[in-house]
Amino acid sequence: MTPDDDDKLRRLWSRSDAALEPLSLAEVKSRAATFNSAIGRRNRREYIATAFVTLIFGLYALILPGALLKVGSLLVIVGGFVMAWQLSRRTSRPGPGAAAADVRAYYRAQLATEEQMLASVGLWYIGPLIPGLAVFMAGLARASGFASMSGFAAFAAIPLAIFFGIWLLNRRAAAMLREHIARIDAAAPATKGEME
Repeated sequence: MTPDDDDKLRRLWSRSDAALEPLSLAEVKSRAATFNSAIGRRNRREYIATAFVTLIFGLYALILPGALLKVGSLLVIVGGFVMAWQLSRRTSRPGPGAAAADVRAYYRAQLATEEQMLASVGLWYIGPLIPGLAVFMAGLARASGFASMSGFAAFAAIPLAIFFGIWLLNRRAAAMLREHIARIDAAAPATKGEME
């Protein structure tokens, strides 16, 4: 869930003005297809990033001296796998013909699943990486001669700022999805007889 992902997804569900106007069925179909495509691309990028993190921290575990750096590297790899597994588990998968049955309900369910996932990103995305990075940063502080608490804080400041930014962006994206869900809900009573 990088800031770039957040910007692209935000543009998808905020194409029109901020008013909560109902969406037409054709617009819902179009947005559902675009949304699913964007989610698939985002997930692929996350899996590639996990592979990259695994490769880099695997090399760190092999070549860096000190138990803290090695253990921290291995914990980051485990955290990356947990994060990728959680992403896969939390991303909704459309069933065959699901969109054709009731496109509004389908699209709303997709948005609700994504909103819940983004709202809890601190637990399943950031959380698994923190133990490994904390041990790794402690190892860096010790190896650099800054084994004090302030040395650890200096090394941990940048990753913590990045994690905080990721958390904020995802919370914002979740709020935008809630607004979009409200637009779909507002359109539902007016178009109950609509089929396709």
